[in-house]
Amino acid sequence: MEWSAIRMKELEADAQQILGQHARFFAKGQTCAVYTDGSRALRLALINDAHLLSQAHIQQALAVARAKVAPVLEAGYLPSGRAYCLEGLVRGDDSEPSRAGWAELGQTLAALHALSHTGHGLLQDRPDALCGASQTPESGLLTRLRRVWPFDAAPLESHPLLWRAPELGPPLWALADELKAVLHSQTAVCHTDLHHNQLIWRGGRLAALLDFGDATVAPPAWDSASLAFYHGWDAVMLAGLEAGRAAALFGLLLAFHRAGRAAETGSVARQAQAAAFARGCLERLA
Repeated sequence: MEWSAIRMKELEADAQQILGQHARFFAKGQTCAVYTDGSRALRLALINDAHLLSQAHIQQALAVARAKVAPVLEAGYLPSGRAYCLEGLVRGDDSEPSRAGWAELGQTLAALHALSHTGHGLLQDRPDALCGASQTPESGLLTRLRRVWPFDAAPLESHPLLWRAPELGPPLWALADELKAVLHSQTAVCHTDLHHNQLIWRGGRLAALLDFGDATVAPPAWDSASLAFYHGWDAVMLAGLEAGRAAALFGLLLAFHRAGRAAETGSVARQAQAAAFARGCLERLA
């Protein structure tokens, strides 16, 4: 997404409506920009489906459960029509996560998975309930992930995951029925994107789990697979999450998605990363 000077001025003006003249740019993701005044963080939607209202709903519910999340101060729409969410700014340090920190992440995810919900797939952006936008597990998966075999129309042999790792074809083909069946289990609200920037550590403990914009109604093994992709399977076990067959199958679905995204951007390194993760998941399934 190209940021023009005009667009920056519009965002800055919107940020100043909430944070005042001390608002300064802090970070940018795919769906929102973040501004801060030093004590608060303001998320401003860059696209219509930034899901900031559903994010606020999740964080408020998790705060009641005493989970490790940033406190939501307010959320809604600015006069410009832009959605926003104002949070307390949670700061971390350069410490590595401790065993206790991983356990706190597991407890926070358990609280997330326990939230009441309906439907399947990415959440509708609403402040009053957690409702997946799709009626079936299969269509729900495709609201969040792209180019995921065997749920898309393309044949396995043409998938980017096999471009540099064609030896993965036969074992993946043998798992087609299990990959379809893994979606049909008990669902939860899942974070789905547990990369390093979403986890704020302080003194080795979890200060906050951030950014629920990709929250999706799906089996909770999805979060196990996401944590494993970014941090390794040891982190999954330290967090006390499910690390068995369902998690490895979801890991393969994530590998398909990550390889597809890497092909779109031309990243050979990320294609290799996706293939390596798929190999590790297949070893766990052997």
